[in-house]
Amino acid sequence: MTGPTPDPLAAASVRRATPDDAAAACAVLRRSIAECCLEDHRNDQQILSAWLANKTPENLRAWFSSAGYAVVSVRDGGIVGVAMLSPAGMVTLNYLVPEARFQGLGGAMLRALEEEAARRGHGEITLCSTVTAHRFYLGKGYADTGRVSSMFGLTSPVMAKMLVKAPVPAADADGPSTTQGRPAL
Repeated sequence: MTGPTPDPLAAASVRRATPDDAAAACAVLRRSIAECCLEDHRNDQQILSAWLANKTPENLRAWFSSAGYAVVSVRDGGIVGVAMLSPAGMVTLNYLVPEARFQGLGGAMLRALEEEAARRGHGEITLCSTVTAHRFYLGKGYADTGRVSSMFGLTSPVMAKMLVKAPVPAADADGPSTTQGRPAL
């Protein structure tokens, strides 16, 4: 007799990325592109090299320290996914190691980015998808809005999703507290 199937999300967490995560997140990113995005780069070493050229621990450390918002998915103490939102509300990264795909972890990271985009007041979130991830994003409510050629030699679907903005905390029934017409500090 077998027991219940373990829930992969129960053993994983999504948290804000820190600069200290850069080396491990970079390894995830590079491995995901090389192994999961075959439909995109087609094992063309010139495309793959161009795509991976800026995926360095130093760059990830800088990206994680920027005004964007980056998260990592952690399972069994190791980073298995990385995702990032630009200050403009664009998903710039959403990658998992091959063995972590199809377990809800990419969706959990994407939800974290969507929640942050809404919190920052963005009414829409955008991204340039890989061919590999296109169906994933369609299933998460994203719609095609065009196509763009990348510097890596790829043509990618541009996608967008309308967001429900984060609720603004309600004021007291009498309105915000003020002192002589100024907000109370």
